[in-house]
Amino acid sequence: MKLHIGISIATAGQLAELPELKKVDFLELPFSLCGQPEFTLPKSWKNRLHRISGRSESRTLNSLIDTGNVMRREFYRLFSRNCAVASSLKAGEVTLAIDWEYAFDNAGYAAELREILRCCYGIAFKFSLTPVIELRIPGSAVLKPADFIRLRNSWMIPVRTLIDLHPHEPGSLEMLENFFAANRFECNKFRISYDAAGGNYLTVKLLDRIKNCICPVGSEIPELCFYPGRNADREAFQAILPVIA
Repeated sequence: MKLHIGISIATAGQLAELPELKKVDFLELPFSLCGQPEFTLPKSWKNRLHRISGRSESRTLNSLIDTGNVMRREFYRLFSRNCAVASSLKAGEVTLAIDWEYAFDNAGYAAELREILRCCYGIAFKFSLTPVIELRIPGSAVLKPADFIRLRNSWMIPVRTLIDLHPHEPGSLEMLENFFAANRFECNKFRISYDAAGGNYLTVKLLDRIKNCICPVGSEIPELCFYPGRNADREAFQAILPVIA
């Protein structure tokens, strides 16, 4: 099965030191980086930027639930500015991470979150970006995969799902396999998140188990993106190549 292989970075320093990695198809950048005035994309990656990640946005979205319209408008203004930058760089997708656990337990929170997400998705579409919701595994939401799909679909927002898998955390692969069994056609966008600086590493055996849960959707080529952590250095990114070859 053919896969699109990507790399995700967290900081401007990582981007500056990122090796060319010719075997890697696409790059994922964080929203926070797009908002920095000195941000520039290295020439070797200019045609490979694919996604802007909002994995750190869940706390920001939570804080908007109990705030007034002024704070929400400010957030939408910043979100719009970053989407404009992403679009100018020819990115195709933008993700948002939310607190699924709280959304499952609090109907009021889920309703408010739906309205915020609707505004975010409207902004993303304005800039020709495809909105994607992140689902962290392991996480309580995937203990009942059907409930995740039911809640997400109840918002009636045209949304895709990115599975943010943390394979070195206890129970993660079992949760992934349960989710795949219940929702096969939600499993074609993955980010593999791990802490390379803390001693985690990837193996062919581990990736083979993950690949068994990747499902093509129509003619779309599935994506597998690697994020070796906020403190990863140049060597950590280079170490990915022998495993994916």
